[in-house]
Amino acid sequence: MKIKQGILFLITKSEVGGAQKYVREQIAICSKEFEVYLSTNEPGWLTEHVAGEIAGQLLDKRIESRTSIGYLTRLAKYIKEHGIGLVVTNSANAGMYGRIAAKMAGAASIYVSHGWSSVYNGGKLAFLLNRIERYLARLGDKVICVSAGDYEVARDKVGIAEDKLVLLKNCIFPVNATAAADRPAANGRLKLLSVARFAHPKRMDLLVAAMKGVTDAELYLVGGGKGEEEIRSYVHAQQLDNVHLLGEIKSFNGFGDYDAFVLISESEGLPMSGLEAMSAGMPLILSNVGGCKEIVVNESLLVNNTVEDIQRAIRALQHNYVQYKMPVKSFFDINFNLLVNQDKYLGLYRSLIK
Repeated sequence: MKIKQGILFLITKSEVGGAQKYVREQIAICSKEFEVYLSTNEPGWLTEHVAGEIAGQLLDKRIESRTSIGYLTRLAKYIKEHGIGLVVTNSANAGMYGRIAAKMAGAASIYVSHGWSSVYNGGKLAFLLNRIERYLARLGDKVICVSAGDYEVARDKVGIAEDKLVLLKNCIFPVNATAAADRPAANGRLKLLSVARFAHPKRMDLLVAAMKGVTDAELYLVGGGKGEEEIRSYVHAQQLDNVHLLGEIKSFNGFGDYDAFVLISESEGLPMSGLEAMSAGMPLILSNVGGCKEIVVNESLLVNNTVEDIQRAIRALQHNYVQYKMPVKSFFDINFNLLVNQDKYLGLYRSLIK
């Protein structure tokens, strides 16, 4: 029997992305127990994938603006009208509007931080942005940090009180993919996969440049974005026949066709694409930023963002592939499998609904 009051998940954009996948899967585990609602900017990937699981949705492009009193008023009214007891917010704009509107409507609220942009990308405005985050944290009920590293940043750099913070490491449903092969392809060329947007904070440029010196491996890039054409031109100019741009593939699920996963980035919370690859049994090469070290089984595959260090990690993986691959799947199942860990989320949601 469903609880009378509902949960509203709020996220700024409905496009393909890690935060959107998080919301999609949280809706999936909540929809069996709660009346679940979604608010975002417009129809898109997320709205398509939750259509059969939500009781209603509020679509309004004004969420993309940071100064829309009209959207704030409409959101608060929507929360009241639908008997919503908890608002779970994701992304900066949604975190601001959702917590204020929840307070106005008498509902509880959670902000899920998928990486503290106020710290990593705030620049000269970091002090002001962190102050705003502290105020919003006091206004809401809890802040979920998706990695231990982000928890420390929230406490020590943003300055959020620990009684507001909850550490719930990102968990996902395992991807429906055949596990990666026990060893690289028969021709000895390691097949590397990267799934990411071609935009900041991802560093596809460094990853592609590293492939110039690793001629016995193949790199396959899945994703789109404003930097895609620049990377494509570089690959053509450098005649890198071991780099393949596959473009954006919605709901990509081909992890089992590759040997290892690579993600080079300036900042991360706990990368969802890395977790997807882990669930298929793939070793990970990740930048040593944010919570990445928490999902890499062997820290020698963590890299500094330099061409030389990326090349070092690829060669280490080539030489010890079976050793690096062997513990990945069991490590994922224990720590990051949403099928195993969903009660951690549901217990928190139950405790806050009034």
